[in-house]
Amino acid sequence: MGLLVSLPLGPLGILIVQRTANRDFRSGFYTAMGVATADTLWAVLAGFSVAFLISFLREHQLIIQVLGALVLFLLGLYIFRSHPIQALRKFKRKGSSPLQCYVSALVLTMSNPLIIVAYIAVFASANLVFDIHHLLPPLAFSFGFFLGAMSWWSIIITSINFLRHHFNLRILWWFNKVSGALIMTFILITTIVVMIKGNPVF
Repeated sequence: MGLLVSLPLGPLGILIVQRTANRDFRSGFYTAMGVATADTLWAVLAGFSVAFLISFLREHQLIIQVLGALVLFLLGLYIFRSHPIQALRKFKRKGSSPLQCYVSALVLTMSNPLIIVAYIAVFASANLVFDIHHLLPPLAFSFGFFLGAMSWWSIIITSINFLRHHFNLRILWWFNKVSGALIMTFILITTIVVMIKGNPVF
C-alpha cells in the first residue's frame, strides 16, 4: 500500500525530484523520508478511524486546505523563480541540512487533510480497522507502509541522482521552471475542482 500510494507524482513527489536534481541524493532522500513519514501517520490514523481527528478536519477543512494550497503554491513559485547558479552557490556554501529537508516535507505533507480521506476509503474497502488494544498489527503496518513508500522513492531518487551529473545549468534552469509550474498547476486544478464539485464528505 505504501508503494502504491506513492506512485502518483503529486506536488511533494515533484519536490523530491527537484531537490535531488538541484542538490544531491541526500537532500532528496530526507525529503522523501519526510513525505513517507507523514503518509504513514495519515494511514495509521485512518486505520484507527480516529473520530476526533476526522471531526476536527471536517470542522476546519476549508482553512487547512486553503493554508496548505497556499504554501504549496508559494513553494511552486519559489522553485519556478529559483536560479540553478544561485542554488548551487548556496548549497556549496551551506550544504544540505537533512533535518530541514525532512521537517519541511513532513509539514507540507501533513498540511493536506484530504490524504486521510483517501486512506479511509482504502481501509474501508479492504475492511481493515486497527484496534487500540492490539498495537502489533498497526506497528507492523506502519513499518511495511513506510518501507513500501521509501522503496519507490529510493528508485526515483537514485535514477535522478545518476542522471544529475549529466545536467548542465540550462537543463537545471528548465527543470526548475517545469517543476514549479507543475506544482502550481496541480494546486490550481485541485482548487478549481473543489470549487466546482465541493469538498468530499467524510
